[in-house]
Amino acid sequence: MAKIEISERRGVSWLGKPRKLRPGASVRSYDPSAKLSDPDFVKRAVIEALEEGDDEAVVAILRAHLRVLNRSRAAAQMKVSRQHVHRLLSGARKPSLPMLGAFMRLLKAERPAAAKIAHA
Repeated sequence: MAKIEISERRGVSWLGKPRKLRPGASVRSYDPSAKLSDPDFVKRAVIEALEEGDDEAVVAILRAHLRVLNRSRAAAQMKVSRQHVHRLLSGARKPSLPMLGAFMRLLKAERPAAAKIAHA
């Protein structure tokens, strides 16, 4: 059996041109975890995705929100094991309807805590 020949040239992954900022242009830093830790924002996003019938977006929002939380505390409030939360985050498991209900209850429980932080 003949040996498979391997190309020496690497493939190009992006064909766009890098953009240069004009002199004196200001750049803002953006931290997505600030928005994703806001329970009201996450709740609105989940409801909007459900209205559009986009189940993949609901799962992505759930995972993104769980990534910015303390996983042990979130698992305790959702009354599931910490291992279950990690399986959701890794993509090994899709959330069931009861799990989605537990996630929405978690958002409801987080609202008073988020309001206290905002007023402080």
